[in-house]
Amino acid sequence: MTSHELVIQFLTSIGRPDEAEFYLKLFKSESPERFAIIVVGESVMEEASEVLAADLRFLAQLQLTPIVVFGLVKPSTSGRHANTVRERLEPHVRCSIVSVEDPSHVQAVVHDGSVALLPFPESAETIDDRFDLLADLAQFLRSRKIMFLGTRSGLQTPDGTVLSLVDMTTEFEELVMPNRLPLHQQALLQQVNRLFKTIDCQTTIAVTSPLDLLRELFTSTGAGTLIRLGSSITHVTDITHVDCSRLQTLIETAFGRTLVDDFFARPMHALYLADDYRGTAIIADTPVGKYLTKFAVDRQARGEGVGHDLWRVLYANCPQVFWRSRANNPLIAWYEQQCDGMIRDEAWHVFWRGLQPEDIPRAIDYARHAPIDFRP
Repeated sequence: MTSHELVIQFLTSIGRPDEAEFYLKLFKSESPERFAIIVVGESVMEEASEVLAADLRFLAQLQLTPIVVFGLVKPSTSGRHANTVRERLEPHVRCSIVSVEDPSHVQAVVHDGSVALLPFPESAETIDDRFDLLADLAQFLRSRKIMFLGTRSGLQTPDGTVLSLVDMTTEFEELVMPNRLPLHQQALLQQVNRLFKTIDCQTTIAVTSPLDLLRELFTSTGAGTLIRLGSSITHVTDITHVDCSRLQTLIETAFGRTLVDDFFARPMHALYLADDYRGTAIIADTPVGKYLTKFAVDRQARGEGVGHDLWRVLYANCPQVFWRSRANNPLIAWYEQQCDGMIRDEAWHVFWRGLQPEDIPRAIDYARHAPIDFRP
């Protein structure tokens, strides 16, 4: 078995095989400098530097070259930590220590197939100065992801609950209120809020640990906290106001199946579109109530919280809703988290939320017998 096959086998063990292959192809399809910036916390270098080095070796075997930054909080140790990681990677992994203040040099090093190790200079005296350098770097490279590594995965509330997703558009003000998060995590959120004013709005930010780094990169569910700006959701009530060709492509790509010819001719109550046709929810009005006929999210967008944004807007507008799903739908577990109740049979799982008890049997019957959306 080749080293590539071994790594794919490992990635498969932490997620679905198709997910690992999808993200690997996605990362490799873009310029190498866009892959990821990994910001290494002081605690990682003190307690988990070997795990970090193992992560970087795995990525190198996949020909993925992240940009690794040291000394964000304590720049006085950044040079030593960069050298430590270089010693643990060489000679098996090519790496170079590069100035964070020279993005074009960083880009050239990564294009040459080396992992770029970037110590923050002590001349960047304040945390604001260092985050400004990070923002300039991410903006220049058009980074897909910025990952903050600590010894714990994710932002955690005082009771130990890990926040899997933070929408800075709607949740930032609440999370920086007293006692909502530890002070150092609130300080990070404050700086991330500044970052989003500079970097590409499609860049996502994650807080995770070396132990969960690969899971965060190669699965749609991730591991830790994903921090992002919320999607722009458009509410449409007339199907003629959307590009049905693009909508059809989104749905068919998401499900891997072909829609029936009359799908868009069926009555529609409302349609919600996320960003640039990256997700959709389609609602039909029925004698029982609002029926979610389709919920589809572009595969890449699934790991970016777009489904969460769609669902939030959908539920705000349709607090009583029901829907169905095949048992093999990968969203089944997520649907179970969104519903008030569900029933399973051989053909369908039927879900509902906000329905009155007396309406549930009719909703189940309607969902079971609703027209098929895809060709056999």
